[in-house]
Amino acid sequence: MADFAEKVWYLWPCSSYSGAFNMAVDDFLVHQTGKLLDRPLLRFYTWQPYCISLGYHQNIEDVDVARCQQEGIQVVRRPTGGRAVLHAEELTYSVVYSIRDVQVEEFYRLVHLPFVRALRELGVPAEFQQAQADFRTFYKTDSAPVCFATSARYEVEIEGRKLIGSAQRVYERAILQHGSLLLGQAHEHLVDLLHLPEAKRRAMREYMREHTATVWQYHPGVSPEHLADKVTRAFRELYGIRFIPYQQHSALQKALEALREGDGGELGG
Repeated sequence: MADFAEKVWYLWPCSSYSGAFNMAVDDFLVHQTGKLLDRPLLRFYTWQPYCISLGYHQNIEDVDVARCQQEGIQVVRRPTGGRAVLHAEELTYSVVYSIRDVQVEEFYRLVHLPFVRALRELGVPAEFQQAQADFRTFYKTDSAPVCFATSARYEVEIEGRKLIGSAQRVYERAILQHGSLLLGQAHEHLVDLLHLPEAKRRAMREYMREHTATVWQYHPGVSPEHLADKVTRAFRELYGIRFIPYQQHSALQKALEALREGDGGELGG
């Protein structure tokens, strides 16, 4: 899979939602592939309020839920694997794509290449991680509860420091990939929201500072909306993809509106 075979995608521009709604949408879309969702979809979003997402199999006891509630931070579970992420100063993306002829590792590269291109245009020296981490060994370490503690192959870094944390899951009909592009340093607060002895907390905070990079270190103040627009343009230029607003699919729009009920606010896009 050297390119995306599908050339007409739905686009959901950058909008802000609760953690519960963000994860419900990603899960809904992947299960609707080949049904209500009749073509790939690229979505950008942020989180309001800030939220911790746990990997599908991660133990919620890793998180100090009571402290999160005190600080107004939601805790949700992703439909994908991996470890905890504090979604704060970041741009999040998701891609839902038909499983036909998809190679998982190549899919990581294809999805992230437009991010590398867009970031470099902004003067952010982004690059691919070329080696695959040994996750079985990593998950035995003290840093294991934290997603941004290590990188998988074809995730995006700056000089060995992780910039995008991503996760992927293959379903019967589709593949879901979503990930977080760090803008600022608020993600470091995650270590204060985990059940950890103070010595491990300090060590993990220092580890995260040494092993993560942020966009604002190189391009201060750039907005998630501007980044999303740049990445969308890179998808068009690299792959010849034509995007159409997801709202043009009236049945899909209606279903998403129904999913939105009870979450507060209007469906963005």
